[in-house]
Amino acid sequence: MKLLPFLLAAGISALSSASTTTNTTTPSTNLTVALVRTPPANWPTPFWNKNWTSPTTTPSLNATIAKALTLIATASREGASLVVFPELWFPGYPKGIDEAWLASQHAADYVAQSLAVNSTQWQTLLGAARRHGVYLALAYSERAGDAIYMGQALISPSGAPLIVRRKLRPSGIERSFWSDGDAADGFRVVDTATTSQQDFGRWGLLECWEHFHPSMTFPQQAQLEDVHVAAFPYMPSANDPRALSWESLEVNAAAARLYAVNSGAVTLFAAVGYSAVYAADGTEVASVEADVDWDEQPLLFASVNASAFRREAYDVDGEQSWGVLKQIEGAWPASVPKVNGTFVEKKTVSIGELLANIQE
Repeated sequence: MKLLPFLLAAGISALSSASTTTNTTTPSTNLTVALVRTPPANWPTPFWNKNWTSPTTTPSLNATIAKALTLIATASREGASLVVFPELWFPGYPKGIDEAWLASQHAADYVAQSLAVNSTQWQTLLGAARRHGVYLALAYSERAGDAIYMGQALISPSGAPLIVRRKLRPSGIERSFWSDGDAADGFRVVDTATTSQQDFGRWGLLECWEHFHPSMTFPQQAQLEDVHVAAFPYMPSANDPRALSWESLEVNAAAARLYAVNSGAVTLFAAVGYSAVYAADGTEVASVEADVDWDEQPLLFASVNASAFRREAYDVDGEQSWGVLKQIEGAWPASVPKVNGTFVEKKTVSIGELLANIQE
């Protein structure tokens, strides 16, 4: 594995200059990223507050977009070329989601504030990328027809959508609210040399617990990312006794670090609270703790030496290759039936039916 040299800085005050734009697509030496770690508008605070009953905690997509525009402007002013948002940041991850939440007005409010691709709000975000000349890695609840999805998008500095994807299989109780995405178009990697005047290597993105599952990581890693966006919803610092196992830093960072090692990609671990950048060997090279005031430090900055990126589309002799996939298939235990269970069937949740049950 080729390990990548880094020049890193954490915090807004640590960076003094932006990357310079060139008129060629030769490899750029410096990629500055900004990871959003401050919560969206009307998110329950402090960090562990999961109470949505206050009028001030009703999700607001427009207010969240307004906050995002300020963050994007700040990131651009401080020299960032890529701004990364946590999972479902638009309009906010519903902390404490459970069966009672799904059967309440909170669910209806959330659906109403989900983002529609190509809507006015969507165009506002694309316009911000274009105005500031930055890449945006968005993560949002997407409303489309009678369903909502856990969406991600990579937007170019010209405001063009490069990747628009949906989480293949929402995790746990999420799957009772958000519908499944599609495997056919859910795993794409783009070459930035073809999308702007600067060559920052090959980029891809996944969400949260997708990083635990080979059905999602393997096809992504086979495309040899140089930079990987790992969007998580919120993250405490290590050894926080209030964290359930599935929301602990120890569990989630393990998946992101393993992804970095397996892919050889710089991995951007973006979440409300704790955020980090992991090197290709899985080590932490920049981070900010969850208890650092997010008003004082809303963004984590890091500068990466992009000249060392591989910029290759695939490796037929790599660990994530067609040959390895066939080897896995050939090693399938004879004692385990080769049948499709119901788990992989695409699940679509009818929002109309869900909301009708709430109103009854």
